[in-house]
Amino acid sequence: MVAVFTVLAAAVGVILGGFVSRAAYALPRGEYKQILFPKCPHCGRDLPAKYSIPVLGSVLSLRCPLCGEDQGGRALISEIVLGAAFALLFLVYGGTYLFFEYACLAAVLLLLSLIDLDIHEILHSLLLVILVLGVMTFVFSFFSFSLSGTVWWEHLVGAFVISLPLFFVMMFTGGIGGGDVKLMFCLGLLLGYKLTLVTFLFGIVIAALVAVILRVFCGKGAKYQLALVPFLSLGAMIALLVGDKLIAALF
Repeated sequence: MVAVFTVLAAAVGVILGGFVSRAAYALPRGEYKQILFPKCPHCGRDLPAKYSIPVLGSVLSLRCPLCGEDQGGRALISEIVLGAAFALLFLVYGGTYLFFEYACLAAVLLLLSLIDLDIHEILHSLLLVILVLGVMTFVFSFFSFSLSGTVWWEHLVGAFVISLPLFFVMMFTGGIGGGDVKLMFCLGLLLGYKLTLVTFLFGIVIAALVAVILRVFCGKGAKYQLALVPFLSLGAMIALLVGDKLIAALF
């Protein structure tokens, strides 16, 4: 039965992944129709209805049938990533409230990551979703029916344990964006300080490794802007899946 529901969770993630991929292009541009009815980002023309079908549409849209331009495989990758995230989250949390909360978080983080990769901006409307989830978890932590197994002060500390140092880094060095600070505040309020530290540690380490690889292959003189949100999002998923086990093993 667990296998059946895991596959179902993965299928829901795959379906939503296609919408997330299209939303990442549509939301910053105010083209909300494209979320349901995709169009080619190169020629701007609407694609046939079959291109809205999960997986099939993503495979067909690797190359635009109207202008022939290569669109890459981002939609297909988004479907695979979100499908895998939903399946892994279900295996860890089962059909509990936390699964649905973290599945929603995974979808928003994927959307934020794609937008950050595209235009290096973070939409405040999407941060608001994470903030609402965080406030709900913070409020629930005052009561005995708290499902996260944390207490209120852990979420309050989590909101500032990373975001406050990043704020000072932003103010004095400008080496980080305000959107990243806000994201860590919202994630910290939702996850609590322990998982927030795991999130940031893995996110920064992976980002540093990617920066080193880019430097080696692109050369010292190459100019590139590394989007941080995808790495923080990956760190958050690692924290949700194995963070508690890592903390228990180390402490």
